[in-house]
Amino acid sequence: MTTENIFEAIRKWKHLIDSYKNGIDTNGAEILNYLNQGTHFSVSGEDIALWEKNFGTDDFKMIHAYVGIHEGRLKFFLIDSKSDKDAHFNTILVKDFLVEFSESKIESSNDIVIDVPPITAESAINRNFRWNMFGTSWLQAQKTEDIFQLISIPFSDYKNIGITAGQTCTSFFGLTDDLERKDPDFPYHIEIITVKSLAINHMSETAENYSTPRPPFTIIDTLNDYQLLKQSTSVFV
Repeated sequence: MTTENIFEAIRKWKHLIDSYKNGIDTNGAEILNYLNQGTHFSVSGEDIALWEKNFGTDDFKMIHAYVGIHEGRLKFFLIDSKSDKDAHFNTILVKDFLVEFSESKIESSNDIVIDVPPITAESAINRNFRWNMFGTSWLQAQKTEDIFQLISIPFSDYKNIGITAGQTCTSFFGLTDDLERKDPDFPYHIEIITVKSLAINHMSETAENYSTPRPPFTIIDTLNDYQLLKQSTSVFV
């Protein structure tokens, strides 16, 4: 995909969510249809190595997972935070929203140094189940909130997985209430959870889950850090 194709895909998603917030309730079903077209996207060891190279000596390391609509399909556009801030869009990785996946996932190793404790497999399953069961309630709550245009994922979520070239990990949606600013009526926000091993009869014992939807932005994490969003929409959001 060209950069302009990616811009257009991001604009289509923004147009859809804006129309829903502006009162076209029927578009809510369309939003949920897109968010349920697949179950996950995959990240490879090569992807992680590329991001690490792009970060260089940067201390603030995030992966920005944008969503967009291209040819009727939901797509994820992944870019490291340094490249995004510097508008180096040639580093964007395009990810399909997959339904099927290989069951020959790599088993978790026990020798990975983890800076923050991951969640358990049970918690990951519960959060994904919550998304599958209560996605409609989440969407209705977004009428008065910002609907995400991307999810910001700590690079450590992928680094801690410990995969190498030729291996992949799996990222999927969940709903969590692990957020400082909570809506009292629906205190959950969408997140991306990542596991190393996932098959019909097995799942990694732990998962990474420290992602945050954007918008809203913060004082230390402003719109200017998201040039792909800013330049694709050409407006402040």
